[in-house]
Amino acid sequence: MVDKHLKHVIFGATFSLLFILAACSGSSGTGNSASQQSQNSQSSTTVIATTPGAGSGSPGTGPIVILSPTPVPGGSASSQQVVLPDRTLIINNVSKQAGTDASLTTVNVAVTVKNTGSKSIMNAANFFQLIGAEGDTFGLQSNSAASFFGSIAAHSERSATLTFQVPTGTVSQLRLFYRPEVATETVFVALHV
Repeated sequence: MVDKHLKHVIFGATFSLLFILAACSGSSGTGNSASQQSQNSQSSTTVIATTPGAGSGSPGTGPIVILSPTPVPGGSASSQQVVLPDRTLIINNVSKQAGTDASLTTVNVAVTVKNTGSKSIMNAANFFQLIGAEGDTFGLQSNSAASFFGSIAAHSERSATLTFQVPTGTVSQLRLFYRPEVATETVFVALHV
């Protein structure tokens, strides 16, 4: 009877030992496999660089950042022009003056929008914003060039001076953010204030 009982204990212990060894071997292999998969996925990761360009706000297409502006021939030192598919944005001049209180500065941006296409284009106040170095956005003053906005006929242009009130500390690193209605191309233009 002891022999029979001893056989059962030995058989159970052997079976348990085999089960434990199989489980350890499987988890070790799985760990290596997961580690290898992680390494393989890391080495096969592809970074996709997006280049701003022609597009209508599609995923992966960012705004054009104008780092080296094209000066306007015969224009002021702060003049720039940006050529887009259906229009040209010209910054004729940028100036500043004291704001409504000591903490604010008024920034005046003299602009021209030329319609270079064969269809009329929209020109609206919300197409123009100033962006500070920290990402703060500043919209137009309510009395800023109302007659400038509206539809611009094919091969026509409109000019005005747009007025913005900004905190004085942001003036040195302002950019004009221009986003047309159809978002043919969105641009950031550094202003020379």
